[in-house]
Amino acid sequence: MAPQGIGPAGVVLKVKPLFVSLLAGLLWSIAAHADGEHVFWQVSGKHNKVYLLGSVHLLHSTDRALPSVAEAAYLDAETIIEELDVFATPAEMAGTAVLALQTLPEGQTLAAVLGADLHARLRKEAMRLHIDRDLLPRTQPWYAALVVMQARLTKAGFNPVDGVDYQIALRAQRDRKPLRGLETAVEQLALFANLSLPDQREFLRSTLDEADVAREVAEITAAWRRGDLKQLESVLRSGAEESPEFFKTLTTDRNLRWMPQIEAMLADPKDDYLVVTGALHMVGDMGLVELLRRKGYKVERK
Repeated sequence: MAPQGIGPAGVVLKVKPLFVSLLAGLLWSIAAHADGEHVFWQVSGKHNKVYLLGSVHLLHSTDRALPSVAEAAYLDAETIIEELDVFATPAEMAGTAVLALQTLPEGQTLAAVLGADLHARLRKEAMRLHIDRDLLPRTQPWYAALVVMQARLTKAGFNPVDGVDYQIALRAQRDRKPLRGLETAVEQLALFANLSLPDQREFLRSTLDEADVAREVAEITAAWRRGDLKQLESVLRSGAEESPEFFKTLTTDRNLRWMPQIEAMLADPKDDYLVVTGALHMVGDMGLVELLRRKGYKVERK
């Protein structure tokens, strides 16, 4: 499980689909847009092309088709780049570094950190969702929140194996195409683990307060499916206004870290690349598309 991100104390529910989309950094899906445009761009290097595919990391298991532009880009690209290498991530998640990020310091328990009322709410929801009670006693609050969120989405029919990143990764493996990640699961999880305990408690509280995160994810997915960049930018602005510092960490800072990698791809003398990240990394003034345009690259929406 790889998270998307969260804001400091005062997390706002309307931006939580963004959290979910990175939470499932292994899970994303693509479908055709009604207006014929996609969250998809072609960037021209001197000798090659880099395709940018914006995604929603979660989609319902009944809707998993790839659009023709994604299919064509996959076939043309020699190398596939995703936010995470989905095949390397399971080993990372089982490693000591991830365990340290998820676990409270020795001598602390989740019950004590949360307090009686919040812990009782968590236990009640965990029972409703059939979450293993042994999973949570010493986890940090951010991790408990993500476990609840993931369980709710799974119950609503969002199936990880239907995610397009998984589909493409499996296809790349079958076709023996190189697959690389822009970052590691440890780097993504650290976005949460670096939050203070009060901020983590607020994230868990807001997660438990949320009545229908699946509906919120569906609304984001609908905008993405329409190719509605204005709506996606509105979601980005909303999150930035509510949690400016964390949103900078979550979006802008990561985009800037990824840029040298993308520019190195554009300098390749022969190979083409397909780069897939969450759609909100593509839009806005500090999105990957505008950052590349300001660098002088030719960027065309398809």
